[in-house]
Amino acid sequence: MKSDEILWDDRYRGKKYPDTADDLIRNYCHLATRGRALDLAAGNGRNSQFLAVNGFKTDAVDISGVAIELIRGKEPEINCIHQDLDDFDIEPDSYDLIANVNFLDRHLFPHIRTGLKKDGILIFKTFLDTHFQYSAFPDSNRDHYLQSNELLHAFLSLQVLFYQEKEVIWPNGEKREEASLVARKQFG
Repeated sequence: MKSDEILWDDRYRGKKYPDTADDLIRNYCHLATRGRALDLAAGNGRNSQFLAVNGFKTDAVDISGVAIELIRGKEPEINCIHQDLDDFDIEPDSYDLIANVNFLDRHLFPHIRTGLKKDGILIFKTFLDTHFQYSAFPDSNRDHYLQSNELLHAFLSLQVLFYQEKEVIWPNGEKREEASLVARKQFG
């Protein structure tokens, strides 16, 4: 079995990923104070680049060295970190904005909460396990998908500004359901 790093390196070598920032990032990053941002599982850097252009000094973390090389040098305000998120420490009270798009690692939830500065903004979007009803995903690992309302409940200690679960159709025609959350840390 391939390690996660090799698996993701292969994916970034062989597959084209979107190069524009996720709509949730584009629509809600203005709520955060311009300062430090963290892009978890940054992939090809589309969200990191958008945040950097919009005034954030951004730490882009990804397990894939290939993905990190796609980001490196795009914007001087992006600090590329090639690291497995299983081993990554989010410094407490360090970020004005934390973005987590199309990635799920539940053990990071408490670290994300403590990593936000007071009034920091969390922008989180990932997939729900309801897609298992579609036959196109027979080999998916359920641990990588949220239950309905799980994301909302995981961050109820923050001020929830936006929450939604909806079905989306990807450009290749695949149906999935995703959960989206925007929340503010009110207490230091």
